[in-house]
Amino acid sequence: VVFHRDWAERLEVVRERATGAVTRAGDLLAADRVVLAAGSLSGRLAGVPEDVLPPVRPVKGQVLRLTVPAAYAPFLSRTVRAVVRGGHLYLVPRENGELVVGATSEELGWDTTVTAGGVYELLRDAHELVPGITELPLTETRAGLRPGSPDNAPLLGPTRLDGLLLATGHHRNGVLLTPVTGDVMAELLTGGELPEAVRPFTPKRFGPVPGALLEQTA
Repeated sequence: VVFHRDWAERLEVVRERATGAVTRAGDLLAADRVVLAAGSLSGRLAGVPEDVLPPVRPVKGQVLRLTVPAAYAPFLSRTVRAVVRGGHLYLVPRENGELVVGATSEELGWDTTVTAGGVYELLRDAHELVPGITELPLTETRAGLRPGSPDNAPLLGPTRLDGLLLATGHHRNGVLLTPVTGDVMAELLTGGELPEAVRPFTPKRFGPVPGALLEQTA
């Protein structure tokens, strides 16, 4: 395997078939099949026919990182997941003493601003689970964008364009579903068939989504 660590600028399409990708450096990387796995940007790759663009929208998520001082260790020994006030919350302790608290779920398009309200909500809800958490130093705040599909379930498998496959749309579960996504795509690429267990998640379950509509929802 040769890794090309560069930005994909455009899908190359020849005679109504995906044949590779053009990088930011201008290099054409030819391929018999192309897997589009660009997260929330999956619906924005140039060169993809409009009626084949993945119906993926960005879903904002704010995350906090706290430091657990030695005097407080061990603070948490395992990941905690809960639903507080109707929202999903997780607390993940790291071996380096960091504690990750996440994450908000906001339909705000491409906005990645960290807000006081988002930080407050996360700390408020985390405090309901573990009251001592508000005594920990706050070391980092971040906001990222998840890829959400119309039903917030993954898009896995062939598209209506020959040679183009999708592995995106995982919403809040991208990291959790990475191993099974890798297994599914490997089986599809080597065997030519989508495993039966994931056939409900084929991209073809949705009709063509015009690019203009994607821009509006974004």
